[in-house]
Amino acid sequence: MTYAVPADLREATQKAWAHDLILGPEITDALLTQTIAWVATQLELDLADRFDPPSPDNDETIDVNGSLTTRVYLPRRIRSLTSLQTKNTSGTLASVASSTYRVHSSLNAAGTDFAYDATRESDYIDAFGWTFPTEAGSLRLVGKFGWAVVPDDIKRLVALGVYDVVKGTSDPTSRMTQKTTFDATYTYGPSREAAEIRSRYSRRKAWVS
Repeated sequence: MTYAVPADLREATQKAWAHDLILGPEITDALLTQTIAWVATQLELDLADRFDPPSPDNDETIDVNGSLTTRVYLPRRIRSLTSLQTKNTSGTLASVASSTYRVHSSLNAAGTDFAYDATRESDYIDAFGWTFPTEAGSLRLVGKFGWAVVPDDIKRLVALGVYDVVKGTSDPTSRMTQKTTFDATYTYGPSREAAEIRSRYSRRKAWVS
């Protein structure tokens, strides 16, 4: 995953999305590389999304479960759909005319940002005048899926997670997790910044065969 490299968190080569999260030489590049990969993997699982751009950016083929309704939710964000086919229980494929369905994408065509007025938490296809089959893997999609670039917000979220892991709560520059006053103890959850980014990018999970 190419969300970040150790140099992005070093003072001399710091990226804008890593501001105020500088790490010193006591944190080795090897540890940073491992931690970035671990945090990024957990982030994708938590948000039900993939942010690593495809390389090369060719069409992909995925099989999706049907719904027996006129709407089917997709397991990944979609930028464009080249073809849609249904698959019966014997595995025979039948092409579906593009005039009989509409793709609702959460991303713009370039895959660099959310589409204007899109539902960010899900991508789906609506059928016109027919219903999707119900069997597992009964829809075959060919098209371009996922982000074409890693959003800076996601890089920032990874940087926040990496910083918390390698610095630890005992470090005076780490984020405050608990405060004790004369009459009470307050425990804090994730930072407001991290929570807001997670809220903006979280996806609704969909089943794929």
